[in-house]
Amino acid sequence: MTISVRKLAASQTEAFDVEYISNEMFELVAKPIVERYSNDRPFNLLDVGGGNGIYADKVLEHFPAANVTVIEPEQTLLDKNRPHPRKSLLACTFQQASQQNQQDIIQFNWVLHHFVSNSYELTLQAQRAALTEAYQNLKPGGMVFIFENFYEGLWVSDMPGQVIYRLTASDSLKSVVARMGANTAGVGVCFHSESVWKSMLREAGFQEMYVTHCYEFGNLSPVKKACLGLKSQQVGFLVAVK
Repeated sequence: MTISVRKLAASQTEAFDVEYISNEMFELVAKPIVERYSNDRPFNLLDVGGGNGIYADKVLEHFPAANVTVIEPEQTLLDKNRPHPRKSLLACTFQQASQQNQQDIIQFNWVLHHFVSNSYELTLQAQRAALTEAYQNLKPGGMVFIFENFYEGLWVSDMPGQVIYRLTASDSLKSVVARMGANTAGVGVCFHSESVWKSMLREAGFQEMYVTHCYEFGNLSPVKKACLGLKSQQVGFLVAVK
C-alpha cells in the first residue's frame, strides 16, 4: 500500500532556502566517506529533499569523483540549483523515485520529519517505508546519513513528537499553531527521539549504525516544554550501513 505524504505549500518551503550544515558538521559527513571511498574512488550520493543544492555543491567540491542526485519536489527550490556536470536534479518526491541498488549514499538532511500523512499511525508507516526504501536503494555496503532534531520526552521517550504532530497536522488548529510560529501548521511535522529513529532503521534492515550528538537547541518556555512532555532537544547525525 502506498501511503500518501502531505506536501508543504511553496510559501511554507521558503523558510528552507538555507544551508544548515556548518563546516564542523560537514566533517562528520566527510569522515565516513573518506574512510570508504577516499578522494578518487567514484560514488553516488542521493540528496533527498536537497532543495537549493548548496549541500550537493559542497559534496561535489570536496569529492571530485562524486556524483550527486538532488531530489526535490518543490520546483522553486530546485530552480535555485547551480548547474554542475556531476549533479542531476529530480523534480519529485523520494517516494516517487525508484533507484534500487544504485546509490552508495542516501542522505536525509532534516527531511524525514516532513514525511507526514493523514494520521500519526500513517505517518509512522510513511517514515518506516522511506527508510526501507532507502535500504533497498543502496548498494551492498552503502550508507544512509541522517541529520535530525531529536525530541527526547520527559516521561515517555517519543511523546513530544506525537504531540507536535497532532498540533501541527490539525486543520482546525492551523491558524492558532501558525501564530505560535509553526511553519508547518496545517500540514504537520513529526519528530522523534533518538531511540525511535534507531528502531526504525533496524526495522528497515540496518544493523550497523552510530550516532553523533551535534548540539542542543530550543528556546521553549518551561510551560511549553511541560505541555509537550519535553526533556531536551538536540541535533543528531545518524549513520547506518547496509
